Order: sequence, then C-alpha cells, then structure tokens
Amino acid sequence: MFRNNQDGSISERRSFLKTVGAAGLACLAGCSGDGGNGAGGDGNSGGDDSGGDSGGSDGSGSSTNWTIGTSGPETATHASGVAMAQLISEKSDSISMSAQTTGGTAANPRLIAQGDIDIAQSTDWAVARSNSGGDPYGEPVGKTMTQVLPFMTLEYYLVRRTGDALEGIESVSDIPQDGSVSMAFGQRGGTNYFAGLDGFRLSGIDNVEDKYDLQSMSWGDQGAQFADGRLDMMMVYGVSREVLTGWAQEAGAQADVAVVNWEFDESDLANSDLPYTYIETPASLWDGQDIRMDSIPAVGVGYETIFPAEVSEELGYEFVRTVMEDIDAVREASSVLSRAGPDFAQEFLLPSPNAPVHPGAEKYYKEQDLWKDGLTTLEEYEG
Repeated sequence: MFRNNQDGSISERRSFLKTVGAAGLACLAGCSGDGGNGAGGDGNSGGDDSGGDSGGSDGSGSSTNWTIGTSGPETATHASGVAMAQLISEKSDSISMSAQTTGGTAANPRLIAQGDIDIAQSTDWAVARSNSGGDPYGEPVGKTMTQVLPFMTLEYYLVRRTGDALEGIESVSDIPQDGSVSMAFGQRGGTNYFAGLDGFRLSGIDNVEDKYDLQSMSWGDQGAQFADGRLDMMMVYGVSREVLTGWAQEAGAQADVAVVNWEFDESDLANSDLPYTYIETPASLWDGQDIRMDSIPAVGVGYETIFPAEVSEELGYEFVRTVMEDIDAVREASSVLSRAGPDFAQEFLLPSPNAPVHPGAEKYYKEQDLWKDGLTTLEEYEG
C-alpha cells in the first residue's frame, strides 16, 4: 500500500490527478490490453501513480485516505476513477482519494482483499463471482465485496461477416458445431470471454469451446482478422448504449456485418443464476451498416465502484452522496460516462444474492427513492 509520505500532500495528489485525468479521458473501455475488464493482474501490475492510506476506512478518525484501483491507464474505467477521486478529494470533508492503475477490473476484488487497494472500479459480475468463488476466482477472495455506484455498462453480442458461406446464420443455434466457423470473444480470462461462453449457455448450448473454432486475441487483432476474412464471427460490445468501440467501428468500415442473435430473453436471464443484465443496445451505433433491427439484445455487464463490506456506512453514504450531487464532473471525464447518475444507478444495480449493496449506498438510494425490488442488502447477504 502506498502511504502519504511517499507521494506528498493531499493538494499535491489533487494536482497529479488533474494531470493524469487529462491524459486518460479520450479512450473507451477496452483500449488497454485487458479490455478494461480482464482478469489479469496479481497485485503486482498496478502502477505507482497514486497513494493512499486505508487507515480510517472503518469510520474512525477525522480523515480517510483511499486508493481506488481502476484498470489500464487509457480506459474509461480509469477515467471514471480519476474523476471520482478528484471530486471526492475536493468536495468531501472526510474522504481523500487517489487513483491507481491495476491489471483490470476483474483483478480488483482480489487486490482489495490483499490490501493493495482500498476500493475499486470493477463490475457487478466481479462482485458476484468474487463473493461466490466462481470463475475466474476459484474461491471467495477473502473479503465480502459490495455494490456501490454503477457508472457504465458493456453490452456483448455476436456479429458475422456477410457472405455466401455464412448466410442463413441468424441465431447462435444456426452456427455449425463442427469447428468450421471461426470466432473470437477477445482474450481468454476476462469478463468478456466468460460473457461469451455464458451467452451460448443461456441460449441452450454447452461445451462451447469443444464445438467451435474459438480463438483468443486482443480486440484490435480480432477486428482486423474479421475485416480481412480470417475470422468469421466475433463478439463486440457497445458502451452504455451510447458508443460502439473504435476497433469494431473500424472493422465495420471494411466489412459488411450481420448480428447473430442470442436465443434468450430478459426473463431467461433474470431467472438464471448468472450475474448479467439483459440490455438492448441501439443497432444505429453501426453507422453505415444495414443491421435490419432497431435494437440488439445483449449480455450486459455493469461497471461500478465497489467497496469491501468493512467500509463504514457513514463513509459509503458520504461517497455516494458526494458523487451524485456533482455527477456532471464524472460525466465530463469520458463520453461513455454520460449516462452516469441516479437513474443509471437505479437501473443497473444488479439484483443478485451474491452481490450485496453496501449499507451506505443502500441508505442513499432508499432516501432518494432509487432502491428497487430484488436487490440484496449486506445484512441479508451475511444472514
């Protein structure tokens, strides 16, 4: 853990955050090697671009210093963390924050449990999986993770190149299961890869890796191979129903695409035990393509600030209240954060028995009439 005596005063940290924030705002989630959502990182890959002192995170003392783990330095996940850290440090009397890059949002729950960071930008998927010990964690990480403040979503779905060999493939059950069709879900190990596998499982197809020519590659390489014909299908994602990632736009500018539909609906996903949200993302994000539908059903993953359960209710409430009362400062950090705010939080807090909401966030959402049925409180989770 980086302490105050290693990086100077709070005012110096604020000055640094402004500098880092300006450098990291232009790129969308997924620009770094782990896609902004990879499981990579073992606690040693974080940069030393910030400091923090977890002392006082239990609510004792007059001031609390937090390090918020983010993701790669050029992702919207990092931009959101920098923006929130700057806002909290300037507006809150009880919390000072600084942002630290890490190996990815899926790695962050384990980094919190190890004491390398205090809180993090991560996903509702990672909260549920790290608490239950599901893939890629293998076992619970050691501290209970809680949902706090959603700020963006990624919406995963499949597209194929158009052409004689692939015509007639409208849904995933139409894809030959003999390895003759090549596809990619990005790199193995990240949230994206598991979302792809689970999209097939929700559609009634198990043992996906045994039935298809499923390749692992960076998003940029995936888009390039799709565009030049070496890859038949690929998983793509929209961001907060507002933006299609740059690498997908580039592939779409070079090849005609068609959507390969998942075969599940909102109720199927709601009735599963999987930590995703059903989202329909606008087909119009594919500029110049004839997608032939208005909206595209997708496997949605909510990106949000997460806390370990040990953070006090008072500090959790102070964090959410402060950010929500000046949410425009966060929205300005990146175009993909433009929907962040109270309505977005209400929509994308994940109803899941393994993803409790932090008591401080719970208090704020109930005060603002934003709490919704199906959410799990920490008290309910702990039994």
